[in-house]
Amino acid sequence: MPRCILFALLLAGPVLAQNADPTPNAAAAPSPEMTREQKLTQFRHDQINLLALRPDVDSLLAAVLLADADTDDKTRPAALKPPALLKRAQTVGENSALVWWVTAAAECRGNAKLCPATDTLQKLESLDAENAAVWMLSMWRAQQANDAPAARAALASAAQAKRYNDYFGTLVSALYEAQDVLPMSNDLLNATGADSSVAGYRLVNAANLVLNKVAQPGGRAIAQACRDADPADAGLLADCGAVARKMELSGSLFAQNAGIALREALLPPGPERDALEARKRNLGWQMQRMSELAGSLANDVAVTRAYTQALAASGDESAAVYAVLRSKGIALEAPADWHPPEPKAEFKP
Repeated sequence: MPRCILFALLLAGPVLAQNADPTPNAAAAPSPEMTREQKLTQFRHDQINLLALRPDVDSLLAAVLLADADTDDKTRPAALKPPALLKRAQTVGENSALVWWVTAAAECRGNAKLCPATDTLQKLESLDAENAAVWMLSMWRAQQANDAPAARAALASAAQAKRYNDYFGTLVSALYEAQDVLPMSNDLLNATGADSSVAGYRLVNAANLVLNKVAQPGGRAIAQACRDADPADAGLLADCGAVARKMELSGSLFAQNAGIALREALLPPGPERDALEARKRNLGWQMQRMSELAGSLANDVAVTRAYTQALAASGDESAAVYAVLRSKGIALEAPADWHPPEPKAEFKP
């Protein structure tokens, strides 16, 4: 997947920070006797403590995600653990679709059945009805309940929606900015073991948290609905194609890749499929060039700034990629003699 290309090589340091051993005294200054894991955990706890005091949605959601590693830590107060922090975010951001998107992800973690909760879906549908990704969550719940009519109705609503937004870029940007609530020292950066700048560490840590903690089952829902569609069911095929097109045109690299693959499976040979192949080829070119810049994304401050500024301005992951490529003088369209690596990607949203 494209996001793996961008971030997989850079996650060793941030993963360490999230899985570090807990230290009971989170308010004390780091001592030389602390292990690097303890130093990083104390720093993360201090970040959470400060973010939890803020009254804005982005800070509280960042605290929720940063606190995920503390779920089973008996030394942490309940008020600073994800359930209480998420409840506060829901109160402060009652009318924020982003809050309920993160809530839905939390409800679908692990082996959850019939998720998201009905109340959560109702909030999302009332706040973001023109977002196909929201209706794909409704479709997923209906599929798990074996409610075929409700699943089909949700697919139709997704097809009629105006856009697709999985909030990846928005969440990464919010978490990147929120981590600056407490500046990171060079000693702490060295403790991460990451080959990155402070800004690069914050970016990769933000992406790692969002990738691992805010994964949604909507991609599985559309695959289940459309992969084995009856060729004679023109309405179903049309709705599947409409959703795939919205995913392809979204600002999410994951959704673009999945949307292209689904449309490729649905379209017959012809001009429209040829145009799709050209789009797929350009996306492959962009991702290959970005994979070559993966190290720079973390340790070159100018590259990190180009990415994060574009992400903050648009919330679109693809806009951030374009900004980095342009900053390096790399064309967004593949040269005529360039060919994507084999094998071709399969439809696995």
